[in-house]
Amino acid sequence: MKKFLLLALLSFSAFAQTAESYHVKAKAHFEKGQFKEAIAALTLAIKLNPKDVKAWRNRAITYEKTEKFDLAVKDYLEVLKYDPSGETLGAIGFDYLVLEKYEEARKYLQQAITLLPTNINFRYNLALSHQYEQNYALAIEAYDEALKVDPYHTTSLISKTRCLLRLKQFDKASAIVDSFFVAKRFDVEMLLFRGDIKLHNGAVEAALNDYNRAIAINPEDIILLIRAADCLAELSQFDEEAAVRKRIVTVMEKQGETKEYRSINYGLLGFALYNAFLWEEALENLSKSIALEPSATFYFYRTAVKAKLKDNVGACEDLKKAQELNSEEAENYEGYFADTAEFEEFYESCMGGV
Repeated sequence: MKKFLLLALLSFSAFAQTAESYHVKAKAHFEKGQFKEAIAALTLAIKLNPKDVKAWRNRAITYEKTEKFDLAVKDYLEVLKYDPSGETLGAIGFDYLVLEKYEEARKYLQQAITLLPTNINFRYNLALSHQYEQNYALAIEAYDEALKVDPYHTTSLISKTRCLLRLKQFDKASAIVDSFFVAKRFDVEMLLFRGDIKLHNGAVEAALNDYNRAIAINPEDIILLIRAADCLAELSQFDEEAAVRKRIVTVMEKQGETKEYRSINYGLLGFALYNAFLWEEALENLSKSIALEPSATFYFYRTAVKAKLKDNVGACEDLKKAQELNSEEAENYEGYFADTAEFEEFYESCMGGV
């Protein structure tokens, strides 16, 4: 009998050491960024002890690091059986938020808030779930609840301001933005918002100044660059606009943007170059745009460029293509050239074949 008990104790001791060894290996892999290996080690620990809450939780965290949020949720739900804490519920809510399952996210976040009412992150994520569904009024209410916990929570203030701008409540948004700068709480996002508010109020140059300040800090932020380029276009500063749009397409290619997005921005660069009287460069970039994704608008602009370069045959072909792609604007496309004296030669040579 004593021998049996001794063997059982030895067996349990070996089991415990083996499970712990997997935890040690997982931790070492995790710290080195070897997440696949960490997951494998934790999986073995769970096989040895399916009630190992630490292993389930750590594997969920590691899945999050690899952006496998669906698998992370499954592991957290297993943790929840043994640890129905606010932290566990909040983690499940966050992963559902990332998975764009907003009702499920709110279900767990609200439970987490009940248990941990002062946790600002849970309240912020709850507000985000409404914002992502474009329920901006509900989002603002949720952000206000978060700000009762921490009136200076920067991300809540920024997100609330964004919602106010979506609802075109510019005065309320402006009050939040101004409070940041009065308190010397400098933030690039707030510079963007202040620029947007100034632009809404017709102060284009002032808006451009704010965008340029923000760009000096984040020189590869495409949104800021586009805002600045649009302001320059409105101010008819086409050489400067073209320079900024060149930066946009460089950053865009570097960041691997979608074909559609790249097409649009090459086209806008081509149009800026056209307005700056740089015909050859305009032709090159409009052609890049059309090669990525044919567009009636950019075929129309390329028609004008080719006409300027006296390529009347090519211009006529592009005009036909623009009219085919957007039949509703066909007459307007043709009318533009008919009514513009500088295109008289092109119009006369082309109309016989249109």
